[in-house]
Amino acid sequence: MANYTLTLKKRQTMAYGTELFAFGKPADFTFEAGQYVAMMLSPLVAPDLRAGVRSLSISSAPYEEDLFFTMRGGESGFKQTMFALKPGDTVQATKAIGHFTLAHTKDTLPIVFLVGGIGITPVRSILKQAEHDGETRQFTLLYSNRFAKDAAFHDELSGLKLPAFSYITTLSQETLPCSGGSEERGYICESMVRKHVSDLKGVWYYLVGAPAFITAMEKMLGEMGVAKERQVCDPFTGLESAPKK
Repeated sequence: MANYTLTLKKRQTMAYGTELFAFGKPADFTFEAGQYVAMMLSPLVAPDLRAGVRSLSISSAPYEEDLFFTMRGGESGFKQTMFALKPGDTVQATKAIGHFTLAHTKDTLPIVFLVGGIGITPVRSILKQAEHDGETRQFTLLYSNRFAKDAAFHDELSGLKLPAFSYITTLSQETLPCSGGSEERGYICESMVRKHVSDLKGVWYYLVGAPAFITAMEKMLGEMGVAKERQVCDPFTGLESAPKK
């Protein structure tokens, strides 16, 4: 199943309990921003119910030199093995696949990202590539975490040089008041979307996060009258039983 051997170059802490792993990119490796690979780890430092295989979104953009994968720590054998990797260690990965890309949106309609937690990984790839390409379409990102310390890539997202980009963080468990108009409290909800999206039906919605998050967002958008055809989803089903994230 593996197509590529990737060599770890460096690691970087991106948020509380969250690490970025930068691997050298093979010369013949190509992908679209928002896609993912199946990664295989062996040997494992602890038992793993899925034999050390996971699907991981690529958090780097295609123009960048290295391949980034970003994840939160956990008790699975896969995650324990990832967090034990050192520069020079290798992993196996397939070619990039997946439909969570801008290929759905050949038009110039605005895009609204509704993101939960570590679901930010493919969105970071898309937005960094858009910045690099000089994209002028409108992007709105509503990014949900429990606390500010959990928000991976926050500083980088805050500084993106896109001409029409709105970045709103929402913290579900923070008790301190918001510090400005780009912050919200609680979970992403209808009133929040209406506040930050002026034309609810004239945009594309990109949803990414845990299965429960996707279900809640789909229900909310359906109740708002947003057609299913306007929604592009990337559920991290590996957080439950299937091998995705």
